Amino acid sequence: MKKSTFSRLFTVFILLLGVVYIACEGPDQPEYGPDHPDPNPTGLNPAVVTAVNPPAGYLKDIIEIDGSGFDLTPANNFVLFGTKTGEVVAATATRLQVRAPMLSDEEVKVRVAIKGSEFWSNEADFTFLPALATIDEEISWPNGIAVDDDGNVFVGSANDGVIFRITPEGEKTEFAQVPVNGSIHFGPNHWLYVCAMGEGKIVRISPDGGTIEDVVSIESPVDFTWDANHDLYIVANGQGVFKLVGEEAVQLAEVENGKNCRVFGTHLYVNDIWGGTIIRWPITAEGLGEVETVLETDSPSALEFDVNGLLYFCKAWETSFYVINAEGNEEVLYEGELMTPMRYTAFKGKTCYFVYPGWGDVGGVMKAYIGVEQAPDYGTM
Repeated sequence: MKKSTFSRLFTVFILLLGVVYIACEGPDQPEYGPDHPDPNPTGLNPAVVTAVNPPAGYLKDIIEIDGSGFDLTPANNFVLFGTKTGEVVAATATRLQVRAPMLSDEEVKVRVAIKGSEFWSNEADFTFLPALATIDEEISWPNGIAVDDDGNVFVGSANDGVIFRITPEGEKTEFAQVPVNGSIHFGPNHWLYVCAMGEGKIVRISPDGGTIEDVVSIESPVDFTWDANHDLYIVANGQGVFKLVGEEAVQLAEVENGKNCRVFGTHLYVNDIWGGTIIRWPITAEGLGEVETVLETDSPSALEFDVNGLLYFCKAWETSFYVINAEGNEEVLYEGELMTPMRYTAFKGKTCYFVYPGWGDVGGVMKAYIGVEQAPDYGTM
């Protein structure tokens, strides 16, 4: 028994010697100096924040943070707005330029951490202004929405056969009597183009609302858009994609459940709402090239682009807004804060406008600040 115990103790001793030997023979610890700086330094003093300018703003605004001790490399500065991270886009030792995160109608504390310090800076106050607002909740079966250069919002009432104009101050007046059913958009010479689905045509209204003209006869037009050559493309409900050639609508592609369309760059985008896809075609001299799927998702409705080419969309039965971010992933905006069912949208300046038709009765009109400029509007350029 004694010998067995001694053997076990001796074995443990040998193993411990081996561990010590291996540790001693391991790689040398690097020596840091002027020619070999420590990539993860410690011991630096924390940054100091003296001012946040402006002290209030919207999501995605560029906010300037003044102070001292900031790192000259933007990525080495970490900025929190409450619990959300801002994107540092430029940095000096005394000023950071930061893109504000997705928050709305909230007061937060701003603080900064720098690489090399274990401590946060002092805190400063910042207020996120309300980025979501209701424009109207009294239009009977609202269809389509468009916004002019003065910020007037135009919304159609399918039940009343009227296009209303709502000023930035909220004053609502009748702009024109049109049997609107589907999208509306401003087009060439700032005429307002309107889908009159029930009458099988698209019409246009002069800027003063006094003249109404037929543009093209087509069965069940639901949305339309222009390309950089000012050619008009139309999505017809249950049929597909058409192009206006002269006075005729020529079919270019079949899409069973297309609801919305937009052109960005050299491609035409269409959502197939019940097919659960957003698809696109390259625009060619002959018409359209090969179709490709951009996104598979649940009941996509509405399509918009910002100036950077990011695609925004809604889902018919959800109350959030979505964007395909720079990494190609779905990102939710204004989660659970919108309305349902399917929406019509318009993008003007840095704001998206939404129409909720309701269930054939009274719907709603809202707007949401996006913080990025809209893509070029070929219809009005």
